[in-house]
Amino acid sequence: MKTKSLFFCIAGLLLHFAGRALDTGVSYAVYATPEKPYIEINIEIAAASVTFKRADSTHLQAGVETLILIKKGETVVNFEKYVLNSPLVDIPQNLLDVKRLSIPNGEYTLEISFQDINDAENKDSYAAPLLVAIDENIHLSEVQLLRGFRADNSDNPFTKNGYYLEPLPFNFYDRSAVLLAFYAEIYHSNHSIVDADYSVRYFIEQEKGNGIKTLVSVGNQRKKPSSIDAILVQMDISKLESGNYSLTVELRNAANELLNTRSLTFQRSNPFLHVTENEITDEVLSRQFVENLDEETLRYGLRAISAMAVGEESETLKNILQGKELKPMRYYLFRYFVRQDANNPEQAYQKFMQVAAAVHEKFKSGFRYGFETDRGRTFLRFGRPDDFIHVEDDPGAPPYEIWVYYNFPKTNQKNVKFLFYNPSLAGEDFIMLHSTARGEINNPRWEITLYAHAAGTQTEGDNYHDATTMQRNVARNARTYFEDF
Repeated sequence: MKTKSLFFCIAGLLLHFAGRALDTGVSYAVYATPEKPYIEINIEIAAASVTFKRADSTHLQAGVETLILIKKGETVVNFEKYVLNSPLVDIPQNLLDVKRLSIPNGEYTLEISFQDINDAENKDSYAAPLLVAIDENIHLSEVQLLRGFRADNSDNPFTKNGYYLEPLPFNFYDRSAVLLAFYAEIYHSNHSIVDADYSVRYFIEQEKGNGIKTLVSVGNQRKKPSSIDAILVQMDISKLESGNYSLTVELRNAANELLNTRSLTFQRSNPFLHVTENEITDEVLSRQFVENLDEETLRYGLRAISAMAVGEESETLKNILQGKELKPMRYYLFRYFVRQDANNPEQAYQKFMQVAAAVHEKFKSGFRYGFETDRGRTFLRFGRPDDFIHVEDDPGAPPYEIWVYYNFPKTNQKNVKFLFYNPSLAGEDFIMLHSTARGEINNPRWEITLYAHAAGTQTEGDNYHDATTMQRNVARNARTYFEDF
């Protein structure tokens, strides 16, 4: 992957990026129709490297003259020359294109030249050897890395076999990527394999240097012999650390003999995967989303995540909120969401705050934010209960709620229950009275506390101080609800 610095310089109507050359990414694969082979070329040109010009008062547009040559020696056997124009945009965007050119079997050179139509000095070129060798034997095409794919039956040039395939010509997955996707085609497996399935094995290895590789992910597919087949796979790369990797695809028969293989390399950037506290420097924070949050928004966000903080973390957060310095607020908020999603902490923040806002509206009490109430904190920590009952007509008790979680991954328990009550009858400020979840409030005398002010209160047994249950009464339904619900 090529990298260049980006400098913005606006002069008149021309947006000119000085001191750079076109930053182009090219990938190609040889495929075939039943009639003939063809080469598919994917092109991406970085927006920061091309000159965007005002198309009208509100839109920008860039163009790159592109010349594709397929040469055998000095003889051009196929070519295409055109101007790759960006759509009309508000802000510069990468230019994307795909071209397909038919070509017979043989050895060639692929040459591509790029020229910015708005800057004669801004150019780039690409050259690579090209082998086209699709015969009657089993054949695996080159592997095409994708940013992603989706079902699509339109006539979009990036659509193939009912899917829109978004290419990744730079072979680079940035920190926001969580999935690696790839596409390839298999030809003539029915000529090499008879009456038996074969397997497609694919795996990712980390390049450690000096030829040493570490296997990090592997997958398999079973295929039936056919004249043509396709492979479309996505693999989880959210936990891959920054570095160089290789993707290998193999075809193997029922005896596990290797029939064909393809490999390519790619780079992965995941800077916050194993980030330590001393690595979150002022410079790092200055480039993150927290830098744009004002004090009110920071405090709101920190109070929202306080429901998730326990032990020393809770004390640390409390001290930060009591202070006036914004830097520790930004640091704590960013570190928290890096831990939730190292690939995209800003997205994790946005999703969590949407939930927090909904929880606030649902459980606000007039005294504090809804997510600071016991019910709000429970909702944020453990999610929506599978079932619940709200009781206001039990004459022996203040209003109360019972929440039930059929499966409780936090502690690997089943049928976990929480009981909240409102002894002050003030708004919606319900208090957690009892729970069967390990690590939460467990009050064996919860029923006595719930009915503490009921007329004629009677406990089971002769000793009130040791009692844990109330005598059964037609007006006392809480234990029945709690045990049978």
